[in-house]
Amino acid sequence: MVEETQVKLIIFSALLSALHDIMGKDGKNSILRFAGLSEYIDKEISPSVDDSIPFDVVKRLIDAMQSLLGHGTNAILYESGRKFAVYLSPFGYSLEEVIHKLEKWFGGKWQLVKAGAENSTVVKIENNPICRGCHSDKPYCHIVSGTLARIREEATGEKSFAKEIRCIAMGHDACQFVIKPYNMKGKRG
Repeated sequence: MVEETQVKLIIFSALLSALHDIMGKDGKNSILRFAGLSEYIDKEISPSVDDSIPFDVVKRLIDAMQSLLGHGTNAILYESGRKFAVYLSPFGYSLEEVIHKLEKWFGGKWQLVKAGAENSTVVKIENNPICRGCHSDKPYCHIVSGTLARIREEATGEKSFAKEIRCIAMGHDACQFVIKPYNMKGKRG
């Protein structure tokens, strides 16, 4: 399992890739400079599951995004999670197997709680490092939501979304996510 102070490079790589895709090279570099992470400008970060990076680096990047982009950060983090999930999709793992991998890569304690109503799935994360030391009045773990939505899409072939309904940053004892398919009219269920 990943040490609490480390996350796998695959996470950081996916986040930087999504930033580049959405904001372009200059936008990504501006955020890296603002975060005090200039050493990552124009540096190729391989999506490694063997190598780790201090969680503080990821946290500084997310904090810089929040400061510079405000609410736009949530969409970028969600998309980063979807990109991250692409690394898992070709292997055809079950949701339970993927949750086990995510626990190793992110840290914390992940569990598939139950299948919910309306074809939904609930995932719970205790000691989620994504929101370690954070305080928010709204859910904070958008990168995890995006990851879970994409994994469900790959497993079922249905367009899906995930929403965090409980968050440690909001004072809850664990983060909890509901993953649902979009309904027939293209709206979230």
